[in-house]
Order: sequence, then structure tokens, then C-alpha cells
Amino acid sequence: MNKIIGFISLSLLMVACGQQPSSNESEMARAPAPMAKMAADAMMGGAEQSLTEYSEPDTSQARKYIALRHHLNVELPAENLQTGFDAAIKHCEALQCQMLSANYNKETPYNPPSASLSVRVPPRNVAVFIAGLAKSGDIIQHGREAEDKTNQVVDADARIKNLTELRDRLRLMLNDKSAKFKDIIDVERELANTQSQLDSIMSIRKVLSLETDLVAVNIDFSAKQGITEQGFFSPVARALKDAGRVLMESLATVITFVVSALPWLLIGIPCLIIIGRVWKRLKAKWFTK
Repeated sequence: MNKIIGFISLSLLMVACGQQPSSNESEMARAPAPMAKMAADAMMGGAEQSLTEYSEPDTSQARKYIALRHHLNVELPAENLQTGFDAAIKHCEALQCQMLSANYNKETPYNPPSASLSVRVPPRNVAVFIAGLAKSGDIIQHGREAEDKTNQVVDADARIKNLTELRDRLRLMLNDKSAKFKDIIDVERELANTQSQLDSIMSIRKVLSLETDLVAVNIDFSAKQGITEQGFFSPVARALKDAGRVLMESLATVITFVVSALPWLLIGIPCLIIIGRVWKRLKAKWFTK
């Protein structure tokens, strides 16, 4: 039992360190030997040989995994913003993009319309997609970012490989007919833990694939300002707009106050009249005495 636990602990240590098991361990897992012999062989020879013969892979010529991102600000006339936004979504669907989010804010009395779009585009279609945006409006800002994800991808691939091999070895150990029931329970518990770690790292690897295989494009759509908003009289236009808004807000506050006080006025005025009449009568009686 102790030998089996030692073998499992040694395998987990090798997975955590990102090392690959030796060929001796693979042959040990495939051999139809009892569990005790498999664990003893691993502890005596196979594990030491894997630790001494292992060398770091040469990654100087390895593939680079780069996450690319584009940030654009597209300006259109206010009346054409909805059309340009819908055209960008259709163009994205035609280029087999992956849409992450799409938001459109309608025009209000105080704010012009606006929209935002976040997509992932295949690298070969990025230039075509951006060219389509340029036809719909003016690209007034275009930022680019690149982040190297090579280390994360290589680490995730190594952990997936090692965890997969460990899982396969544990499955072979379950097929040993000479194993004790308690040993089988321990191996099954370790197998479940290994499978859970494998599923987790595979999810992380999937996210990394989306970031490196596709290009993220984030677009903000804004409405063009009018002549009065961008010319010599723009400060005056803004001041008049603000003054009108302040006036309407003050009027709204007064209306709210009057409506809130109206029920109390309907009750309070009759009460004051009655109190005044009673006071006059009492006052008249006191002076006549």
C-alpha cells in the first residue's frame, strides 16, 4: 500500500514540475504485472532515470502564441449610426466572426446615440473587416495591442500531456485483478482528482486558444457633432443647452413639491379655518366677561 501511495505521489510531483515520465514508466504501466511490482519498479529505477535523463526542451524555435487586440472609434452622422452599427454586425457574421457583445444606445434629448461592438475575427479577415468599417464612417482612433501568451500555452500543454499520461497509468492500475479492494479505492480517488485537474487545465487552454487563434476587435461608435457643437459658438451652445436643462429640472422640482403638498393643503386649510372660528368665539366670551 505504501509503495502504491509513493508511486502516485511521485507521479503527481512530476506533473507539477512539468516533467515527462520516462519510457521505463510507460513500459511499467503497460506490463500486466501486479500493483506492488509496478510500484517497486517505479520507485527503484524508472523514476530516478526519468529525473536524471530529463532535459528542458529547446523553445528557441518554438511557435509564438500572440494575443492581438484592436481598439477602434468610428464616427458617423447621428442619423446613420444605427445603419452603420447594423452593417458592422452583418459584415462580422459574413466573415465568420465570434461576437462577444453588441450594445446600442438610442438618442435622448440630452445625449446623442452611441453603440459598441466587441468581436473576435480570424486573422485573415481583420483587414477586410476594418476596411468595411471605414466605408461606413470615419475611423478617428485605431489602437493596437499584442500580448505574448507563449509561456502560458506551453505550460498548459505540458500539464495536459502529463496529466493525461498519469490518468492513463491510473486506469491501467485499476485493471489489475490481483489488487486489493482498498488499493483500488485509493487509485479511483486519485483518478478522479487527476481527471478534475485535467478538465480544469483544458478549459484554460481553450480560452488561450481563442485569444491567440482569433483577433479581438473592440469598436466604439459615436455620433458626429454638429456645426454649433464643434465651431466657434460651441461654448455658447453648450451653455444654452445646460441652462435649458437646469430650468426644466427646477420646474420639475417645483411641480413635484406642489403635488406632494396638495393633499396636506386640502386637509390643513379647512382645519385652520375651523380653529380660527373657534378661537374668535372663545376670545369673544372672555372679553364679554
